[in-house]
Amino acid sequence: MIAMAQTSVTKGTFRNSAPGIPHMLTATVLAVAAFASFPAWPAPVSIYDVPYNFINDSNETVHLSKWRGKPIILTMEYSECRFMCTTTFYKMKAVQAAADKKKMNIDFVVVSLDPKNETPQTWHQYRISSDLDRSNWHLLIGSEANTQHLADLLGIRYWYMDEHILHDFKIVRLNAKGEIVKSIVNYDDEPDSLLQ
Repeated sequence: MIAMAQTSVTKGTFRNSAPGIPHMLTATVLAVAAFASFPAWPAPVSIYDVPYNFINDSNETVHLSKWRGKPIILTMEYSECRFMCTTTFYKMKAVQAAADKKKMNIDFVVVSLDPKNETPQTWHQYRISSDLDRSNWHLLIGSEANTQHLADLLGIRYWYMDEHILHDFKIVRLNAKGEIVKSIVNYDDEPDSLLQ
């Protein structure tokens, strides 16, 4: 006749009437805990799968899936920003110059971090004042929730200080699947590195 082991837990400690069982249970628990302590390797996220509507500076509705099958350069800033956005913009233009030198056709997408105040008109004025007359540059506005979600996916932090929005400097390149494959997070990073 096989004796059935009786197991109880007291203050987080396994107690068992059968010899050897406590050690087996402890080993199992420790093994599971050790495995759980390793962070899960995140599956690639396709930005092109973001199901939101955006409005461009021509007041047209745009979905990020429009660029599925194509790589793009993507960042987030806003038209009234006078510090970090200026830095980001000049770096984006440097990336464009590097792409021209390589004879690469690639789109540049900028999503506003200020959906409360950004309008197609403010973005369009920004395009004019910044000499962005190229058709491969796209200036977009989403809702507040969409903006936050996209920023989270891109790893771009932003926060409010009085009436200003402070934010990270980050420009990414998406591959044809919409996955982030390259990024620059320092102004000293070579623009050409996004295109390699």
